[in-house]
Amino acid sequence: MLELRLSELARSLGVACESGDTVVTGLAIDSRAVKPGDLFVAIDGERVDGHDFIDDALDNGAAAIALTRPINLAAPHIKAADSHQVCAIYGQLIRERFNGSVIGITGSAGKTTTKSFLESICGLAGTTIATLGNQNNELGVPLTLARLSADPAFAIVEMGAAQRGDIAYLKLMTAPQVVVLLNALEAHVGRFGSPEAIVETKGEILDDLTSSDTAILNADQSHFSAWHLRAAPARIISFGESSTADVQLVDVIDRGFDGSDIVVDAMGIRMSLCLSIPGKGGVTNALAAIAAAMALDIDASLTAQGIETLSPVEGRGNTLRLDKGIRLIDDSYNASPSSVMAALDTLKLARPPRTAVLADMLELGDDGPDYHREVGRHLSDLGIERVIAVGELSAHISDNCASNTLHFATTDQLLADRPDFFQDETILVKGSRGMQLDRFVTSMKASAGEATC
Repeated sequence: MLELRLSELARSLGVACESGDTVVTGLAIDSRAVKPGDLFVAIDGERVDGHDFIDDALDNGAAAIALTRPINLAAPHIKAADSHQVCAIYGQLIRERFNGSVIGITGSAGKTTTKSFLESICGLAGTTIATLGNQNNELGVPLTLARLSADPAFAIVEMGAAQRGDIAYLKLMTAPQVVVLLNALEAHVGRFGSPEAIVETKGEILDDLTSSDTAILNADQSHFSAWHLRAAPARIISFGESSTADVQLVDVIDRGFDGSDIVVDAMGIRMSLCLSIPGKGGVTNALAAIAAAMALDIDASLTAQGIETLSPVEGRGNTLRLDKGIRLIDDSYNASPSSVMAALDTLKLARPPRTAVLADMLELGDDGPDYHREVGRHLSDLGIERVIAVGELSAHISDNCASNTLHFATTDQLLADRPDFFQDETILVKGSRGMQLDRFVTSMKASAGEATC
């Protein structure tokens, strides 16, 4: 890990070192995750106050503590007004010591899959650090930067947003030389207020780029031209189905939930690839990763190998094979209207019987009911045999589709009254994270049992 003196962090924050100075080699905001040498930042959260766990952090080897209120402490520590700022400045100072390539990724959907594709590619070309799990916010990004060392050639940082200014804030501390802007969709529109606000916020990753930076942009997005102008004077590499895309999808054979076979023209380099990530989203995210790999001058053979070796992760389209030949597609991590429609299009390719277990898509604002009605009508067009809708909003799905439908008010009710499933059935499970459909997946695994080869 890259080292940082506590006094340097204190100086950047405009505060004093207390009880001595020391070297810190990592960052932690959870006392259980503290490693010897870490700076433990005590965060006063909504549910837990980190100040109550300072002794635990010291017992686990914390070299120093950052806190926001006066505490009699013998260990080296600093007191700052804002614990989030402590984390941000720590991450920024470590980033300034890092000499490798930093890639920043944002978008309404596909961030984690694109990150995983690119991590798979970069890992073949050099030591790589990437965002863990969903650590893509104002606390997660500093934790990613804190893991940098003198060795990695690549750092891949996923960036999420809850409001305007969030991406600009994360980009400032990350200072990426390559930025990837996947899309701006209706996800979380209730939080942002309007689709235009989402477009503006995601576009913050393009601000203040230099001619030595590269922006990876989706040529199929209606905002492409505006984003292209906003990214100037950076180099632009576009991706998509558009005939003008630098990394262009030439052909695709959709194998449903088993993935896709694609042919790509990457600036004159022809690539035939077999993807394990299902759906149109998987194809788009692979194209974005290929474009980013080109910006990093990674050999095409390594890019192809990295793309083809990635498999779906838990909750993001992975397939579970259960008893009775049941195939359960676990896409329970999150949901938006666009991603639900795409997943249902893939479900259509499966052999009957097919069931869609769909929970509420949250944070869609006043238009939430309309989005759910649209999903219901789309299900009717696709001819999916059965729909199990979960949640208040999802009642609009079951009320507007011609499939055999069941509605449950909550996930708890679904678990209590779970319907039977049939021999060789394909079950798609998808809903917003807050609906906790992952509990249904866990229940299915426990009761139906995973099949063995």
